[in-house]
Amino acid sequence: MQNPEKRKRPLQKKIRFSPEEIMYINKKIKESPYKNFQNFARIMLLTGEVKFINYSELETLNYEVNRIGNNINQMAKLAHQFEEIAEEDILKLRLQLEEVEQMIRERFNQEIKTERRRR
Repeated sequence: MQNPEKRKRPLQKKIRFSPEEIMYINKKIKESPYKNFQNFARIMLLTGEVKFINYSELETLNYEVNRIGNNINQMAKLAHQFEEIAEEDILKLRLQLEEVEQMIRERFNQEIKTERRRR
């Protein structure tokens, strides 16, 4: 065990729970962004709440945009092979994709900043 004097948080408190309470707490920990009781409990005691932001919609959108980008690259490869599409059309597609990616990044960063201000 590490010397308590070298820890960032050297003080310790103990608490007892019933089996039902432990089951409830473990469920809440799994639903939270925290992976262990110590972090979950500390945040709950200090702030009174644990906030969880669900970015799954943005992550799904980002995944779909990446797939579109892959499709554009595949089309560009075929177009170069068969010389049936203008280079400027490919460039327009790539620029549009970059604009969409930038909008997603800005929105994602905006959400993060908003959440940090709430804390």
